[in-house]
Amino acid sequence: MTEKMKEKTKANDNANEPREYASAAMAVDGILGKAASLRASDIHMDPSDKGVIVRLRVDGGMEYLETVPKRLHEEMIARLKILAGARTDIHAVPQDGRFRTDIDGVAYNIRASFMPTYYGENAVIRLLPAAAITDISFARLGFIPDHVCLVDNALKKTHGLILVTGPTGSGKTTTLHTCLSLKAKEPISVITLEDPVEYEIPGVRQIHIRHTHGVTFASGLRAALRQDPDVIMVGEIRDNETARVAVHTALTGHLVLSTLHTNSAIEAIPRLIDMGVDPYLLASTLTLVIGQRLVRNICRECNGEGGNGERDNGGKCSACRNSGYKGRSVIVEACEIDKRMKELIARKEPVSAYLEYARSQGYLTMMSDGMEKVEWGVTSKEEVLRVLHS
Repeated sequence: MTEKMKEKTKANDNANEPREYASAAMAVDGILGKAASLRASDIHMDPSDKGVIVRLRVDGGMEYLETVPKRLHEEMIARLKILAGARTDIHAVPQDGRFRTDIDGVAYNIRASFMPTYYGENAVIRLLPAAAITDISFARLGFIPDHVCLVDNALKKTHGLILVTGPTGSGKTTTLHTCLSLKAKEPISVITLEDPVEYEIPGVRQIHIRHTHGVTFASGLRAALRQDPDVIMVGEIRDNETARVAVHTALTGHLVLSTLHTNSAIEAIPRLIDMGVDPYLLASTLTLVIGQRLVRNICRECNGEGGNGERDNGGKCSACRNSGYKGRSVIVEACEIDKRMKELIARKEPVSAYLEYARSQGYLTMMSDGMEKVEWGVTSKEEVLRVLHS
């Protein structure tokens, strides 16, 4: 074993040693501070036989942060529960809560989830900056001009259905909120139904779906229609009832935005039909489907040579913590539902027919968009393939 390998092994061993804190409150505050400074979106606190293993999700990937002594475990969970408004005397069932706090002068909305595990309760915390994003644009998210044009045209309509598709963690909520933030600047009424509300949007009435109280996406959507909205965002179409109500809402003169879990934009069409939506009604309402994934951006400080994986050249970069990547962008495919596509949907043609026609109109797949961004130096080929083939 070389000296460099020995040093790395020793560093890893030391990193796994429990980190001492004077109190549980100091441990919680310290972890929140480190997570915020590292741009983490989530904190995982998992109890084990030796201590509480703390990991962070940064740019979509999980990273080990530290291990907190086991003696502080229960007090840390109690501290978080008090802050989040959860019951401290209940340990055998999952609980959720939320709170707002300042971390190094920046306000954050914190969502906390507690779950019983073999070694006791764990906690997963999501960090959401409380300040509204002022630089609101699809270009900032990574949309190319052609896709921005398609989205802008769809948002100009006073009615119809706009869908954003992709798996969990593909940035669908951020894309929808960008749409809503732009629409909220107009003199119109905007309502959202979310589970849960993640980002606050000025000028928008945001409703938290509560299944335990009988407020579902479908029932909430029906109730929202009595609130005189022009635009409605439904956090997710999860079932047949929500799908049918969303389509009928778009049919009655409202602009409806929602998300759907499909692997591609085109696949949203047969998925909705399988969920019981009449093909003719779907053809009459659907205006645009966006499929997307998130890819990591090449670090601008070291040009992707921070010292990780296939990009390893032994370099050091504090900006990306030697990963070669910093920040994320979307890779997108956007399918406009024009007159000809509506005819294909009404006839319930197979997916191959939709795809063939879309390509004849210049439709770019996520792979094509990703490879184009590789050429621009935004991301790497390895990253695009990792995301699309995972």
